[in-house]
Amino acid sequence: MKKLIFLAFILLAGCSSVANQNQQAKDQIEKFYKSYLTNFGSDEAKLYPADELRKYVAADTIARIDVIQDIPEEELLGSDYFTYVQDYSRDWVPMLRIGDARPFLNGEVVQVMEGVENGEYIHLEAFMRHEDGTWKIYRVRDVTNDYEHPIFNAGAISQAKADAESGL
Repeated sequence: MKKLIFLAFILLAGCSSVANQNQQAKDQIEKFYKSYLTNFGSDEAKLYPADELRKYVAADTIARIDVIQDIPEEELLGSDYFTYVQDYSRDWVPMLRIGDARPFLNGEVVQVMEGVENGEYIHLEAFMRHEDGTWKIYRVRDVTNDYEHPIFNAGAISQAKADAESGL
């Protein structure tokens, strides 16, 4: 009987820990998107501060985006990586909806409903992992259009570099 009570206690503690992790991931996504969309949608739309980006985005993801953006005339990212749009309005920020986080591989995935024009939404999935003691985004996928920017596709990046060097 004591073993059953102990086992039940362990299971409840584990569930509480997972729920807390899920909430932390969801909270981190919400902070990032509210800040990022407000900046992205500003009239003076400037680059999102690098120190802020490092608080929310995995180092490897930032490095991959930097490599792609350094390719002259690159076309791999036809829109912003985190929003999957080219332009954004601050007026749409209040429409942002963040779903619950759920476990995915060794991290979490959070559903993001990004408000856009005409009261519509773009459904994104933000994949997160623990890095430097906090949840950080390492991948964003556009569910609405079933598309993902090829920042993890070494072949596509190599081809874009070769095209840029050859003048294509």
